[in-house]
Order: sequence, then structure tokens, then C-alpha cells
Amino acid sequence: MSIVAVNNQQTDLATTTLPSELFGTSLNVTLLDLSVALGPHISEAVPVELEPMNHCCGGDHLAELVGTQRSELQGELGWASERVSAITHSSTHIDSPFHYAPKCAGQPSRTIDEMPLDWFCGRGVCISVQQDTDELIRIEEVMQFELEKGYRIQAGDIVLFHTGAEAFYGVSDYNEHGRGLSPELVRYLVKDRGVRLFGTDAWSIDPPFHVMNRNMLNLGKDTVWGAHYVGRDHEFCAMEKLTHLSWLPAHGFWLTCFPIKVKNGSAGWVRAVAYLPQGGLE
Repeated sequence: MSIVAVNNQQTDLATTTLPSELFGTSLNVTLLDLSVALGPHISEAVPVELEPMNHCCGGDHLAELVGTQRSELQGELGWASERVSAITHSSTHIDSPFHYAPKCAGQPSRTIDEMPLDWFCGRGVCISVQQDTDELIRIEEVMQFELEKGYRIQAGDIVLFHTGAEAFYGVSDYNEHGRGLSPELVRYLVKDRGVRLFGTDAWSIDPPFHVMNRNMLNLGKDTVWGAHYVGRDHEFCAMEKLTHLSWLPAHGFWLTCFPIKVKNGSAGWVRAVAYLPQGGLE
């Protein structure tokens, strides 16, 4: 498999040929990175610390381990590495059912290391929703999308919601942008349509805090974190802080998004990648 970067946007876009040995015929596809980088960033509400340990530091460590001096190593250098301090919900990540509650439908909620691999690889669907409102995304918008695009969401599809929040990843009030999903929509996708994983370019599948506060005052406390709380009864995973959704077609692409296998984790960082037919970018 050969990959050639076609822009300088931190390798966010590339082309590749999927080999015929695996797929029966060679497939030319475009790879699109849908993840933001993990590291210190103004848009991260919980600070991320990334401590670089350079090749000199690595050389000292290597020399100590093998019983010599760094000056005796080739170029007097060793390995580079980094020490990361971050919550599992920093940068682009996938929530496990355990994030929402200790139990789901009366059974212990599964953690991210317990989730089946096939949940994180499948047909992609990208729904661009109205962006000049902060109202919750509702079932009617999804049904209108299906009518306009001539595609019905199927069991196992990975459904992405482009709310416009991705444009604000880079400013301090990123978490105040985008739209949340209504609990009714989450329940509909999971229970009625067989969707196991869905995602958003916003900070959360729930709305910004000021919208949650307004809804709580107007509609009651049960509206707070309502989309996540559906996970107390119905099992699903949610992918948050995606980017480049504006480049995706409505459907007709493949998606892989395997989370880091964090032991007993409520979430795992993820490198989400869309596979598009040549010429499939919007």
C-alpha cells in the first residue's frame, strides 16, 4: 500500500491504492483525517500537558540501561519520547458506555477496552445540519436528510453530524459552539436504526453548557446531559471533537476509527480516517 501526501495540512489528506490481494480488485481512494491532534490547545477545556524528552535524554536512558555512556552511542544520541498528561476525553475521542453510567439496561456498562472491533469500522454517513441555531438536532432533520439524499441509514452505519463547530477548534470558546443531539434522536438511531456509533465535530453530543442551562431552566433538570443519559438504557459509543466533516460527502465512504485500548476506560483517543472514492471530496 503506497501513500502519497497531497497537501501540507499535517498529513490530513492522502491518496492510496488498496491492494487487490485484500479486496479482489485494486481500489484508489482518498484518505481524510477527521481527528484533531492531541496536545496543549486553547480549545481544550481540561489542559493537556505534553512533555517532550529529546534524543539526548533518551540517549542517557539508553546508555544507563545497557551500561555505558551516552558518548559511546552512535551520534551520542538515543530515542525521543513524550510524556502525556491528559484525560481520555481530550482531543478527538470515543466515549464508551461506561462514560454515561455504571450500568446500561441493568448490566455493567462496557468500558472502551471491552468494545467489539467491528463497531469502529463501517459505512460512513455525514449529516450537515442547520448551523444558525443552537436548538437540539431532532429526528425530523435526519429524516429530511434521508429524503433529500436518497439514502436510508442502515444498521452498523457510523453517522457523523457536521454542526459547524469544527471551524471554531482553535479558539477558547470552542465548547460554546455546535449543536447537541436530542435524546429522542439518540434513542431513535440506536434502538430503531441499529446505529452503534455516531459522532460530531462539536465538543459533545450534548449542547454547549449555556444551552444546557437554558433548557434546564425552561424545560427541567432532566434535560441536562440528556443525549448521554440515553446510554443508561441503550448501548452506544459517541465520537466527539471531529474535524474536516465539511469535506465529506453525505454517504458513499468508509470509516475506520479504532480507539486506544485504555484499560477500564470511559473513553479512548482515536485517529478517525475516512476512505473516499477518488474524486469523492466535497
